[in-house]
Amino acid sequence: MTAEADFWSWVASEKAKLNQVLEQAEEVPDLLTWLEREIREAEEEAFRAKLRREDTSWWEGYASALRDVLTAIQRREVRA
Repeated sequence: MTAEADFWSWVASEKAKLNQVLEQAEEVPDLLTWLEREIREAEEEAFRAKLRREDTSWWEGYASALRDVLTAIQRREVRA
């Protein structure tokens, strides 16, 4: 093969790999979905910390702050 043929063969191979990765990638969540998921995860981590008898204030504060942001967005108090 020539150098040019090798190059285009490599390009096709890399494109096929990229297409496979893109097909498997999950869709990026919108902001509200992300906030709701982060709140749930923070609440679960706070619960786990409580079961381990650890300080839960960081997780509870994080969840509270995210809830405040979510509420402000839902009330349309946040401007772009």
